[in-house]
Amino acid sequence: MRKNIKNRLKINLLLLFITTTSFGQNFNDLSLSLKKTFFQLDELNFKTNITPDSSNNGKISIHSFKFGFDDIKFDNIKNENISTVINGPNLFLDHVAVKADYLLPNFYTLLLSDLSDRRFEVPIDAINILEKAINAFYQKFNRAPNSYDDLIVNSLIKGSIYPFNNNEWSYQLYLPDSLVGITTSYYKQQKKSISYDLKTKSFFNKVSDQLSKEDIIWSFKFEINDIRQSFLSDVNLVFPEDYMEIELYQKHGKFDLGSISLFAIPNNDIFEQTIFQSNNIKLEINDLFLTLIKNNKLPNIKNGNGTLSIKNLELKIPPSLASDETIKILMSDLGIRNGLIRFRRIDISFRFYDSEFGSMNLIFDSSFLKISVN
Repeated sequence: MRKNIKNRLKINLLLLFITTTSFGQNFNDLSLSLKKTFFQLDELNFKTNITPDSSNNGKISIHSFKFGFDDIKFDNIKNENISTVINGPNLFLDHVAVKADYLLPNFYTLLLSDLSDRRFEVPIDAINILEKAINAFYQKFNRAPNSYDDLIVNSLIKGSIYPFNNNEWSYQLYLPDSLVGITTSYYKQQKKSISYDLKTKSFFNKVSDQLSKEDIIWSFKFEINDIRQSFLSDVNLVFPEDYMEIELYQKHGKFDLGSISLFAIPNNDIFEQTIFQSNNIKLEINDLFLTLIKNNKLPNIKNGNGTLSIKNLELKIPPSLASDETIKILMSDLGIRNGLIRFRRIDISFRFYDSEFGSMNLIFDSSFLKISVN
């Protein structure tokens, strides 16, 4: 009896092998259907050193995560036509947070140093030219010039071209020791000066030289709350011998993000933290139908509509940056107060009526600029 069972099992396995092999060789039809396929996670807490310089304190926490498909259908007809219906991927995420500390350069001082150097570009360029002009004057007259005007009179420099045509700076010669650039009454900001030592060939009194270049500990915190995503689409592939065509019909597609935020804190000083956050981000695409033929580089969009909406997008810069002269001028011109850059609303919507016609609408509303384009 057992021997007969074993023989039948071997025969069945052999028949199964022959059937699957013949399917691959004869291109038989195939249908596949899956329902309610998903992965679910209630809570995850993870702690490790994310990178070698992350101070061994990286933390990741996830609450209520679900990812999967409600329905998948697949039909293959003689390998010449493949059609699928996909209800998904659907995603739900209640909360995810990532925290880590890093030893990194002080990006604030790097930015402040660069901004300060840019404010001194004109006098630095002028002093470098003055040094060459003084050397040329000495070779021509075998003496040093008495003043800045001596260089002008002898055409060794021209006051009508850059950098000497900038009325905000004037220059004094303290030969043979130094050259000095000083702001004039045309300069509307805080008075400034810069000196150049002719013996050491170096500038001093530069603000950027007084800023610390040491690395500091940065604390980063990234949070996302309430992500919801759902898609429903049809895909049809047709590929006879001479060409291939892909048709995509996006019946419904929606992505909602409740809030996203990023905090960057230098040396645990929360008063100097940079904050980026946004509430209510939505992306929706419906009734989108497009075709792609093998020999065509771009798809042909026949119809569809969609919207992208971002509300309450904010960037809060720290007081140390907001008090910088260049940034303060920029924020004043834009009507930005207390270092808070706010975008109240960014909406982009589109609609394709057929392969040739469509419409688009843009709304941009912020504290410093409002735009509406149709």
